[in-house]
Amino acid sequence: MGPGATRATASAAVEAVLASIHQATEAGEKLHLAHFGTFERVQRAARQGFDINTGTLRAIPEKQELTFKAAKGLLHEPTP
Repeated sequence: MGPGATRATASAAVEAVLASIHQATEAGEKLHLAHFGTFERVQRAARQGFDINTGTLRAIPEKQELTFKAAKGLLHEPTP
C-alpha cells in the first residue's frame, strides 16, 4: 500500500492481518511480531459474575480469549 491507498484497501489489509492472527492462534500457538507484541490464546475458567441489570450473580462459562502483550518499546514514547 502506498500514498494512494483507499480506506477500503486499508480496511481489507487490516482484516487480512487479523484473520491471519486468529487462524495462527486458533491452534494454541503464540504469535510473536517483532517490535510489536505477542498474541496468545488463553483458557479462562468458569466463574461467577455480577449482573448489574438484575443485581444477581450469574454463571460465566469457561472460554478461550485472545490476549495481546505489547512489545517493550511499543508503548514507550521516544525521548527527545
